[in-house]
Amino acid sequence: MNSLKRIISLAKKTALRILNEKDINTSEIDEIFSKDDTEDIINNLTSTNIKKEREEQLKYINKTKQNDWQNVKSNSLANNKSFKHLYKFAAILILCLTLGYVSYKNINKPSQISSDKNTIGLPFNDIVLDLGNGEKEIISENSFQKTISKNGSLLNVENGFKLDYSNSNSTKFSEKLVYNELTIPYGRNLQVILSDGTEVTLNSGSSLKYPINFIKGENRTVYLKGEAFFDVEKNKKQPFIVYTDNMNIKVLGTKFNISSYPEDAYINTVLVEGSVAISPNSNVSNPKRTTILKPGDKAKWTKQDKTIDVKTVDTSIYTAWTEGRVVFEHMPFKNIIKKLERRYNVTITNNNTSLNNENFTASFDIETIDQVLNSFSKNYKFNYNIKENSITIN
Repeated sequence: MNSLKRIISLAKKTALRILNEKDINTSEIDEIFSKDDTEDIINNLTSTNIKKEREEQLKYINKTKQNDWQNVKSNSLANNKSFKHLYKFAAILILCLTLGYVSYKNINKPSQISSDKNTIGLPFNDIVLDLGNGEKEIISENSFQKTISKNGSLLNVENGFKLDYSNSNSTKFSEKLVYNELTIPYGRNLQVILSDGTEVTLNSGSSLKYPINFIKGENRTVYLKGEAFFDVEKNKKQPFIVYTDNMNIKVLGTKFNISSYPEDAYINTVLVEGSVAISPNSNVSNPKRTTILKPGDKAKWTKQDKTIDVKTVDTSIYTAWTEGRVVFEHMPFKNIIKKLERRYNVTITNNNTSLNNENFTASFDIETIDQVLNSFSKNYKFNYNIKENSITIN
């Protein structure tokens, strides 16, 4: 990866951390620039005066963003290592543009967390929070406020990217389970922090059912459809169990990724840290039907024949989506299509069936769906047509 591409990749991650008020990881920036340059870059992005100037310019950015990005990408300094000191200014420009575009996108969408019992006709990018009592709340991309639900739970919504129950409720436990359910549309993802401090990042096209508070002394149980990354708060007395349609994952405290979309033929569980026990739903307490994973393992459960295959993998490939990247490693195109549909909120019709079993290895982050398909078409010749959110491959 050349320096400019690396800067663009870093730009997205850094911009999102700034917008979500998280600490910036400077080590990756230090690999490209000196520590003094890194400090200068961060100051240019986070200082109060710079922030005010950026906000003043937001209303003009949307009109020029396509040309701005094209100018940066085609600039001759991208291929000239002797101009390394100029990369610092390119980094500042790219990061500012990224911050500006994300901020512009948020500012120009309706600001709301509104109660609505009917979700028909909702914008595609709105997340639905079902309170379990017939009430629904809508979380837009720029939702930023506190709300008290009708069942008395207090929750925080941050920038439309995070839902936090951990610090808002008076207690982590209760005597009765009251469930909420999140439904994430295509093109969005969301982090939810449960009452015990467990962090769950939900991928597009997923849903998670979970209690507002867990019951003291009992298992902490949630229900997943789709894909999520779990960072489970350790509690030896209360195991954490994730139920899917076909199997469950039991842990005490660990980090792992589950992909369990109803339309997929497999359920993949990838363990990053700690230990998990996997078993079919009907055998949750049967040690003979339980598979124990160690860090770096991927368990592939086949729904049709109910078999499990475990192998060692590069876990970063399976968790890349939590950082805004999409990675395919020797993946059939028919599987790639579904991932692209979820990522970009599009419908893809593939009339070129010879493509289905062709395997591709690729990684994308800030690319548009047009750029992604164009990249694939260069390796395997095919034509495609994009009309609004519908794509046809011939």
